[in-house]
Amino acid sequence: MGHQDSLQINKPIEAASHAPKYVYASQAFFELEKKNVFLNEWLLVARVEEVASPGDYMTTSILGEPVVVCRDKKGKLGAFINACIHRGAAVASGAGNAKAFVCPYHGWTYDLSGRLKGAPGMEGIEGFDPSKCGLREVALSEWAGNIFICFDANPPSFTDFIAEFEKDFGFLRLGDLCLGGKRERIVNCNWKLVVENLMDFYHVPVLHENTLAKTGFEWAHDKGTSLKKDGGYSVFYKSAPNVFGGKSLYKPIPWLEDRGESFASLGIRPPNLLLFGRSDSVRPIVLWPVSLTQCRWVSYNLYPPETLLDPELREKEKRYSEWQDAVLGEDLTMIDSLQTSLASDLFVPGRMSLMEKPAHNFLNAHIRRVLGDRDPAEFKG
Repeated sequence: MGHQDSLQINKPIEAASHAPKYVYASQAFFELEKKNVFLNEWLLVARVEEVASPGDYMTTSILGEPVVVCRDKKGKLGAFINACIHRGAAVASGAGNAKAFVCPYHGWTYDLSGRLKGAPGMEGIEGFDPSKCGLREVALSEWAGNIFICFDANPPSFTDFIAEFEKDFGFLRLGDLCLGGKRERIVNCNWKLVVENLMDFYHVPVLHENTLAKTGFEWAHDKGTSLKKDGGYSVFYKSAPNVFGGKSLYKPIPWLEDRGESFASLGIRPPNLLLFGRSDSVRPIVLWPVSLTQCRWVSYNLYPPETLLDPELREKEKRYSEWQDAVLGEDLTMIDSLQTSLASDLFVPGRMSLMEKPAHNFLNAHIRRVLGDRDPAEFKG
């Protein structure tokens, strides 16, 4: 009975159990996630402020795929596989400003539009055409100051991809906000455990009894929420600002001032983007899989321009970070426990609560996307 329940997340929430072990602990499933999801979906990789001026660039790696995002001399944004077309050496590292990308191995040179401009020692090579040897381009789109890329050679419509998010959260006007800070950390668990935890308000009164639950947190699982067919989620609720004391240290975002200091919202755009909106700031968070049991957390702190002029901004950010780290520390203790259980051969998922509808919806959509027509039975056991 218990084993059968563990394989029934695809039942209606009233009869469903949590996701089976293979969703978090199977290397084969993880590799399919990369192939069928992360190499085909639009992914948020940067804010426009990170590549604001001509020549600015930044690099990243997504499940082993190296990427460089840059702005060319004319101010156009572009994204490329960060590998010389000759032997594959990285042509850029870190972040900075460059006039061109030069391969450190053999000196092949590319302009900021990815075109090959110099290939020493290749004179007289039969059939060699520099015009066909540019950096491999990656599809790029921008929404409200956020830069998205897609590895697929025939990417899905970005307009369709972002439409629901724009409908629900366009009023936050992320394009009129500015990047004030960016935080990264490594979390030692399967990436989906973090995504599920951030959409799971069921645990707040218990795990966060002395932190988040004391901030005037008000939420009802069946009110102010919207579950999306693709596994996404939007919810509007009440909570004091995320700082000890519960009083904002910043001026409110002008266009959110009438919503009050307790305004709070959360949006999830699969596969790995979460958006927390508050009265004084907005924080996109991206969870990047690194391995089966490790992920990278990247958060962007966005403020109205006037907040960036506050001479005490960095000190205030530290106070917000202290509160966020306290709450996240509580979460990570539990997530570590979940990861330990998932390593057990005896692990059997339990039944779901009605308050876990967002996770139920997200996981079912994700599993369908990952497996496609494949039989889940090959991952069981």
